[in-house]
Amino acid sequence: MSLAFSKNLASHLEQLILGPPIYERRGKLDNMVVYPLFPSSLSPDPPDMITLSEALNKGLRLNDTGVVSRIHVDNPLPTAILVGDSELLMGETQLRSVQFSCLIPAQKKASLPVSCVEEGRATHSQVSFTSTDACPWPVRSFKMEQLARSGEPPQYWVWDQVKTYLAEAGTTTATNDIHAVMDQHSFKLQSLNSSFPLQPAQVGAICGVGQNIYMEIFGDPEIFDDRYEQILRSAMVEALVRPSDQVVPLEVVRLFMAQLVQVSQNSRLMNSRSLKDSGRSIAFAAQGISGQALLADNRLIHLSAHQKCIGLSRSLASMRPDLDAAQNSWKSRRPLFMDDIEEVYRNRRQRYSAFKTKLQSFSPSQEPPREKNADAPFANPPTIADRPQPLHPALRDFFLRLFSRD
Repeated sequence: MSLAFSKNLASHLEQLILGPPIYERRGKLDNMVVYPLFPSSLSPDPPDMITLSEALNKGLRLNDTGVVSRIHVDNPLPTAILVGDSELLMGETQLRSVQFSCLIPAQKKASLPVSCVEEGRATHSQVSFTSTDACPWPVRSFKMEQLARSGEPPQYWVWDQVKTYLAEAGTTTATNDIHAVMDQHSFKLQSLNSSFPLQPAQVGAICGVGQNIYMEIFGDPEIFDDRYEQILRSAMVEALVRPSDQVVPLEVVRLFMAQLVQVSQNSRLMNSRSLKDSGRSIAFAAQGISGQALLADNRLIHLSAHQKCIGLSRSLASMRPDLDAAQNSWKSRRPLFMDDIEEVYRNRRQRYSAFKTKLQSFSPSQEPPREKNADAPFANPPTIADRPQPLHPALRDFFLRLFSRD
């Protein structure tokens, strides 16, 4: 299966186009460059799934089970839900991080594999997770490596990794909460977000950050659109935690995808009994590269990967001429078919927005949809058998004597 996955991945990556580099030009983030990825072809049909954050707003329920490694998922919606490995699950209970990307089928209940990333807080069974955010890459990369080598990492290893990262980030938190890093840099994350704008029809991004390459790809641009802000935050917070003027050069980035295919030849299938029929989640790690992927019907749904590029980074100032030349080359020699792809994308995006609008929202206490015309007044009036009936006279007299004794 590893070889089949590698061939599938190679076929998918060969169809992607590396776009022009984007960097922050005011000197406020000199250790990050983002390279958009575009499809070379695009079908006319948008996806029939939505992201986790979208689903939470429409009635998907995530409840703490009281077990740190599992949470309960109840999807009442008539569509599948994509849960990404980058997502932090937040609520009035212990913070969790999704183990690996997976699909929650339509109108399905399941158990979702997670790790606890807030050691000092207790779990609260049945309490709901109500929002998501991005998990910083060092924790994600650690979990990918462990998943590829031995399966789900022991919880105490994850806690140690979180504590190490918090110390490196200079973040103080009473409960060892990984999201405290995002809170600490929230203002800068917001102010720098516009420096890396989303491009039409974009399906992925390669982020060069210091001595690291971080990549995320989705099978559909609409899903990437809805996830882009969190994808950017996951990489950008690492640039803020480890400030420098160094970044991985363009020539190293161009070699990354070929190296990724080679490493993926040795992969491990992630098992989840309640989600075994909704796609395959795969993890791989070797040669300083770690990654995970989700496939369904032999189609790549989501891929995320990291490469350590120790000693290969250069100053952004020395790279600016090359980066600007790559941008100018894209403007003057952009593939002609990109106009057609963007037109298809615009039509897809309209249909996808209509699809999401039509999805019925379910509140946690809402009953399942009734049969047609069941909502009409007195459509099914109660029968005599449905009404409370009086006690038999003999039985009533027995209870009266029983409770009237001195």
